[in-house]
Amino acid sequence: LQVNFGPVALKQLPFETRMLGGAAKQDVEVTAAPELKNGKPEIVFPVALPDKGFFDWVDAFLERNPSYVELSERKINEWASKSGLWRPKSSGPTCNDTPGVKFGIPLMDDNSVRRVLDAIAPTQARNYIVPELMANLMSTERSEALKKFSALDFKTTAKVIMGEPDEEFKQIVQALVLADKKAAAEAKKKIAAIEQERKRLLLDKKKKAEEARRLKEVAQQKKLGKDVEEDLVEKEEDAKEDEEMKPDAEQEAPVELTDDEKKLWYRKLDVPDVLEKTLSKTYASFSLPSKEEGFEEISYAWQPEAAVSELFRKWILERKLMQPAEELQPGEWFKEEWTKWQKTLQGWRKLQAEWKDPVKKKARIARKKAELAKKKESSGADGEKEKDAEAPAEDGEVKLMEVNAEDIDVSSVDDVTDLGNGEPLFAYFAYEDWTLLATRYELHLLLHAFKKDLNDPDRPS
Repeated sequence: LQVNFGPVALKQLPFETRMLGGAAKQDVEVTAAPELKNGKPEIVFPVALPDKGFFDWVDAFLERNPSYVELSERKINEWASKSGLWRPKSSGPTCNDTPGVKFGIPLMDDNSVRRVLDAIAPTQARNYIVPELMANLMSTERSEALKKFSALDFKTTAKVIMGEPDEEFKQIVQALVLADKKAAAEAKKKIAAIEQERKRLLLDKKKKAEEARRLKEVAQQKKLGKDVEEDLVEKEEDAKEDEEMKPDAEQEAPVELTDDEKKLWYRKLDVPDVLEKTLSKTYASFSLPSKEEGFEEISYAWQPEAAVSELFRKWILERKLMQPAEELQPGEWFKEEWTKWQKTLQGWRKLQAEWKDPVKKKARIARKKAELAKKKESSGADGEKEKDAEAPAEDGEVKLMEVNAEDIDVSSVDDVTDLGNGEPLFAYFAYEDWTLLATRYELHLLLHAFKKDLNDPDRPS
């Protein structure tokens, strides 16, 4: 690949154009090539928990290391804004990690800029930092990102920034919080000044109207030949109103941090780092970086590895106990059991309908008697008595035992389809009974399926 920046084209073009090499000095910014440690460019993947100072750390890192180039959506938005592109307010960022590139321009909104950067950046021997918060917390995403930079011999580094920050970062956070407070106080002061000016203009308008009214009355009185005296009361009221409209001359209290603000480790931003809905679906797959993924170096900026590992474990466990399992999907066991239950329920309802039909009920009782008679014959040699039948009638016919379903303990029934006389336990179920039965079994099935499908010892059923 040959690149020519000019000032003269390698081949005559059918049009006139200025090349980059012929640009005026005031139109370009010339920077020296970054110094590479050990002659190798470095790519840094910062790893942190959401809303724990991630982007403030990235900004501080870039300020200390100006040779590093940030590769992220928020940087693309910054470049576009500096180039004069206007972003509609309605398309503002919903989270800091993926603010979205939305300018109302198809060639910007289709994410083509990001794809071009991903293709070109690995070919340039530059230092990079990739502040993709959620992607850097997932092993698969980290591995995919490292593969993009395998063409050149990049030094791949993972910076883990978790736990209590160092004093330097705490000072940075306090400075940012103080700057935010001063900006808020200044905005409040401007609003108060605008309101004061509005009241002054309204009072001036009122005074002019009142003065015009008095002059009109004086003219009328003079026309009638009456003596006119100065209205001292109205003048005193005007003086009082003027005094009220004077701005407060007292010195304003300086903006300072409170004791609680001085104890802050991280700054609370107006927009969350990651949307709660997105976080609830992905946090279970978060992990700390390892060298098996391809990192040449893994450093811990604030706390040692053991403390960070314990902090990370507790954070994941806390979310597991508080958050719904958004990633949970019905497994094969649940689907099989659910299908069986549906077939069983349909069979029971069909059996109830048969029992209510006199013809089918009579046939069912006849089958039951025949079954009992056959069992009696097979066990007659031992002199056993059939439990479900009484002594045979004089004509030799088997007589079924009388059963009152309302007096039966449900838990003692071995076969719900036959209480001993051919009658099913649910023979007289109404709509409400079937609904309660289905609800109870479905809850039972869900509880057991949850444990099987989630398969997470930290979240037992």
